[in-house]
Amino acid sequence: MAIVDLVDKLKEYSVLTEEEYKELLLTEDPLLRAKLFRGAQEAMNFVFHRKVYFQGVLEFTNHCPQNCLFCQRRAENNDLARFRLNWEQIRGACGLGYELGIRSFLLQGGEDHYYTDMIMCNLLQNLKKQFPDCALGLSIGERSRQSYHRLHQAGAQRYFLSFQTADPLHFSRLHPPTHALSTKIACVNDLKELGYETDTGFLVGAPYEQTEYLVRDLTLLQELAPHSITLTPFLPEDGTPFRQQDRMALEEYLRLTAVLRILFPRANIVAPWSLRRIHAHGQILSVQSGANVLRMPMAPPANPEDLDHSSKKKMLHTVEVMYRYLKNYGYSLTPGRGDSLLYENRVEDPQPAEQDPAVSEEAEPTENN
Repeated sequence: MAIVDLVDKLKEYSVLTEEEYKELLLTEDPLLRAKLFRGAQEAMNFVFHRKVYFQGVLEFTNHCPQNCLFCQRRAENNDLARFRLNWEQIRGACGLGYELGIRSFLLQGGEDHYYTDMIMCNLLQNLKKQFPDCALGLSIGERSRQSYHRLHQAGAQRYFLSFQTADPLHFSRLHPPTHALSTKIACVNDLKELGYETDTGFLVGAPYEQTEYLVRDLTLLQELAPHSITLTPFLPEDGTPFRQQDRMALEEYLRLTAVLRILFPRANIVAPWSLRRIHAHGQILSVQSGANVLRMPMAPPANPEDLDHSSKKKMLHTVEVMYRYLKNYGYSLTPGRGDSLLYENRVEDPQPAEQDPAVSEEAEPTENN
């Protein structure tokens, strides 16, 4: 088999051998690289018609009792200023996002024990009343199946829980001994069985990473069959044992995104905001590699009654800049919830009034404006 046929094999059979995956992820052959990104763009064009959705992310607590070695929220990070947002701040942040057209909210935080099921359910019910046409998501770590059920009944429709790495040895080098990969997998399966639109993925560029670990990550994703996928870029954070480590390489991230788009043509693939810390146009490059959802941070207003404040101006500027960049590359920023096409209970978003821009002819990500 010719080397450039690896992409065709991936598209047709949705599986490669470990050596073939390694070749695809590590190759310096420009023809193979170009064909990989072209295949991802073709899938993006055919399934999503180059439409991209926004998802607003609100970090509402950074308290966490866990001590994951890579995470800045870790309990032993005594230099981190801790906070919990109150109801008015959470409502205000979501209100600003709503005004800018965001219809998908993800509440993110550490595994904060303050937020019992009762408190979280009350929060979700109130948000659902305030924003009935929006999708509400959570990313608050491992909880019991009963807890997930209660939160789902209260209005949580989506849940993001990364398994970080599919290799048990690698997992043990990123987490304290109290954590187990099997627990992560069980939680993801519980979430899916309970009816959540389930989002999972793994760390890219983490310390001790090996290419064969990434192959296992791809295999586990196929077994889990999530509705959405988020790759988390590793970034060295102050207050963690990995603060001196090298950050993730953007090229590795983009290649994995392209592989995932071919493997999961109908799944939502998320480009997290943290990619901007790797490259100013990291999210745009991820879209060119197959991502169709852009995450952006939301911040509570200084004064809930004041609509002309820095938080709104900053978010509006971000939306305008992303819209211009996407349009320049032939993509459209589409209003709506952006439910995964794989999710059985998805809600059809209203069609935008204007037609999508013409399709770009680029075969691979470019950093040119």
